[in-house]
Amino acid sequence: MRGAGHSPALPRLLSVDDTSRSLLIEHIPRPNSWTCPTAPRRLIGAVAAIHATPASLPAELAPAFDAYRLDRLTAAPAPAPGLAARRPGLARRPRTHVRAAHGDSAIPLGHLDLKPEHARRRHGRGLVLVDLETLRPDITGLVDLVTLPAVLRQAGRPLPGREVLALYRAAAARHGITWTGPALRAALTAFARATGLDTLDGLADPAPSPRSPKDTPWNPPPPPARSSTQP
Repeated sequence: MRGAGHSPALPRLLSVDDTSRSLLIEHIPRPNSWTCPTAPRRLIGAVAAIHATPASLPAELAPAFDAYRLDRLTAAPAPAPGLAARRPGLARRPRTHVRAAHGDSAIPLGHLDLKPEHARRRHGRGLVLVDLETLRPDITGLVDLVTLPAVLRQAGRPLPGREVLALYRAAAARHGITWTGPALRAALTAFARATGLDTLDGLADPAPSPRSPKDTPWNPPPPPARSSTQP
């Protein structure tokens, strides 16, 4: 976690042992309450905050992460399994979208082990995500966004994909990540093609038209045709 900067949505790093290659992090036993009306928004906000955490990387550590800058990751060949390995452009395209939203020098951070039981609460503070061994600086947060609808269903708080997308965009914007709706849907579609995902749980569905039924003019039906037969 120290190499990723700091975020209140992450456990605090207490100590490091280089010999045993181990980290001692804050223990947060209090489970998150999924009955709280704001629980889905808090989870999505925590995920967005973690995706933005490398922006707070200390200046002395930045050179160690240069290879993971999005401008370099999008320029380099991207090894990936399956179809993307045969067509490297498929693997590069999602990163290109992420680069446009995060910035050239940003470092991606993703692949959280998202589960309802991994969401904890600090006393008097916000939601914290634990069990972060899978988190990596070379994987974008798109994989976490794709996982969110399933996690919310498991927690008993399902949301439509479009609503998850809107909440994530708003939370990311608070950290300076400038996703537009069409760009984020395009990134998710590219991610699905590169990884062979069967479904995006409605995340990439087109936004509904802003026109309401009241905006649509109503035309009365034409009068019935008169019969030529006299009574």
